[in-house]
Amino acid sequence: MIKLYLIDWLSLALKFLHIIVGIAWIGASFYFNWLENKLQRIGNRDDIAGHLWAVHGGGFYYLEKYNKYPETLPEPLHWFKWEAYLTWISGFLLLSVVYYLNASSTLLINGSTMSPVHGVGLSVFGLGVIWLIYDFLCKSAIVDKTVIFIGIILACVTLSAYLYSTIFNPKAVYMQIGAMLGTIMTANVFFVIIPVQKKLVAACIERTEVSSELGIKGYIRSRHNNYFTLPVLFTMMSIHYPMVYSNTYSWLVLIGVFVVVVLIRHYFNLKGVGKAKNSLIGLIVLALLLLGVQERLPVKPEDIKKVQDQCYKADDEKRWLIALIADTGMRLAEGAGLLRSDFIQHDGILCVNIRPHPWRSLKTVSSERIIPLVGSAKWAAERVLA
Repeated sequence: MIKLYLIDWLSLALKFLHIIVGIAWIGASFYFNWLENKLQRIGNRDDIAGHLWAVHGGGFYYLEKYNKYPETLPEPLHWFKWEAYLTWISGFLLLSVVYYLNASSTLLINGSTMSPVHGVGLSVFGLGVIWLIYDFLCKSAIVDKTVIFIGIILACVTLSAYLYSTIFNPKAVYMQIGAMLGTIMTANVFFVIIPVQKKLVAACIERTEVSSELGIKGYIRSRHNNYFTLPVLFTMMSIHYPMVYSNTYSWLVLIGVFVVVVLIRHYFNLKGVGKAKNSLIGLIVLALLLLGVQERLPVKPEDIKKVQDQCYKADDEKRWLIALIADTGMRLAEGAGLLRSDFIQHDGILCVNIRPHPWRSLKTVSSERIIPLVGSAKWAAERVLA
């Protein structure tokens, strides 16, 4: 019991850290992409690529972007990198605690014969492979052929989502794809963007020439990260909404949403430079309508039976709760807030008394009820009372 509480607290702490540093990273990414779009490119000195006036928090700000670098290296010089690194580190640790630590239940698909170690290995393998494929494409001539480049990346992500859907449960598939895209984003910062910036700083100190291709290389990877951001955010949110992943083709829904949110990001990028088209809004709306038309299938009895069998096999407090819910229809909060005294004998039948407690209220007044226990719920109650 103590172990479960410690894991839950660790998960909460990691998620809190992940959200905080993620906001810092994504906020900086959105801001600098917006800044790049809004720079005034005319009326500048020869060494200035663009400037911008802004007002915020009760004051005026003036920013300039140099074509190369300033006359002297400014001190202090602010870098934006640890937000990205800590987002990935906290995310990977969270993935490990929530999905890898108990992979047989939280990572692998129900009834899987694959060992948890192999499942975790395939997950980590995917994080590395997707980066290698993406990085290879970026270093090739294909990166200049936008449509082909996007098509290959989309195909790789789609194939990954489908293949992982055959071995991982739907929630884990969504997290896996999000982690893969997040790995690309962080690797872009670590292997490309920061090294480019270090070369720019070195050139400023040594007063040497800077190749225009150097800045373009960092800009391209930063721009890609901008487009990856919304898909990654969606995977983080989606696991809290079963309507998204609780269908036969959840992996395809994931890809469909990715296309839509990338189009949304593209629209706002175009809007930032005054090139947005209303036809793009129509395409986005149509795609959203198509995604909304999907049948939500009920859980199959054989799938419930598989879950119950796993509960009997694991035979711990967490599985007692799952088994109790499976055959009663009570809400998770109702089951988690029960006392031993809530299990009662009523006319010789073991029942559970759903009633409000100081630490947990009920949804409505009519939610208070007595439920006869049968099947896995009766087994779970007997294990609790033993």
